[in-house]
Amino acid sequence: MSAGTIDHPLLDGAGPGWAATETRADVVALTVGMSDFLHRVASGGDRPIVVSGEHSRMTRPLAEALSAVRGHWVVRTPEDGCYDTRTGAPLAAPQAVLELPPHPSRDAVHPAFLRAAVSNRLQLVATVSTRHRASRPIRLGGVLEAASERFARRAPEAWGPTEPLVGPWDRDDLTERTRRRLPLDSRWAAVTPGEHPVIATIALARTSEGVEETTRVWADVAGPGDDGADGLALAAREFLSRAAGIGMPLLGVAFAALGSPDLARRSTAGMQPEPLAMLVGPPGVRASGIDARRWAADFGAAVVGSPRLPGVLVSLGSPAGGGWNRLAEVLGTLDPDRVAGLLSAAPQVAARLRARVGDVTQTEGDR
Repeated sequence: MSAGTIDHPLLDGAGPGWAATETRADVVALTVGMSDFLHRVASGGDRPIVVSGEHSRMTRPLAEALSAVRGHWVVRTPEDGCYDTRTGAPLAAPQAVLELPPHPSRDAVHPAFLRAAVSNRLQLVATVSTRHRASRPIRLGGVLEAASERFARRAPEAWGPTEPLVGPWDRDDLTERTRRRLPLDSRWAAVTPGEHPVIATIALARTSEGVEETTRVWADVAGPGDDGADGLALAAREFLSRAAGIGMPLLGVAFAALGSPDLARRSTAGMQPEPLAMLVGPPGVRASGIDARRWAADFGAAVVGSPRLPGVLVSLGSPAGGGWNRLAEVLGTLDPDRVAGLLSAAPQVAARLRARVGDVTQTEGDR
């Protein structure tokens, strides 16, 4: 069944290869209806497009779910057409987003994409991939819980598959519901409200090695002039160090970013995040041929995990900068085939890393 033939209350337009839903909500969330719409469109082999007004904001769980099914978020302005919220490229119609090249020219950017946004909060954004062997007892949600306890100083409050998140946080319940869905993939979200809120998503997939858990975290850290900003690089390393002891870590990377107090995604251009730290678990160490002791000596990396199966934790930079150069220096010690082997250990984390590196390369070329 293609999107052109589905009967769904959120369907507002469709064509070859796409289906669109349009909203004017201030906050566009992963509601039950939206989740069902994304699932049915993707199951039909088409790509979903969410169209909103220029002042709407999108929750992180919806943004992650939309990305997972190769969907797009498009803004329709009152007087000046549409634009792609990822690149700012002007669009004659929402479905034109499917025809954009991988890296559209920065010379053609919709003016609404460049308007000032509320981005006065320093945030940690991290992605960690963890493997759980099917032959051993599995308990999921540990990385998410570690992030919440480190940055919000308490366990998550609520979780669930759709928003609003209303289920009381319970790792055992999350694990059991995921187990019942296997071999199907599962996606969950959790939130810790408060003075420094944390929102996170978990993607779980069955592989030949067991269950792979990819945790994506957005954590509010500090406002302008707050003391918490000075310790973010250390906090990132502490979080990744704890994540290194949960399951079999594959790859993790933490960034400093500027965002809004509600942690939601805006439809405007954002500042480039700065890498803070990178965790390479034992499979990545083996695949890339990393000498953990040499990295410790040359880059000040910390050897984490067991002596028999070591991982490495590398400090990259600070919110003030320097992380991208450091990352290039670290990866430059490996030949391209070794780097490919490292990144293949955790495809979802690698995709984030490649996207950031591509953005930086493009920015440097534009200067």
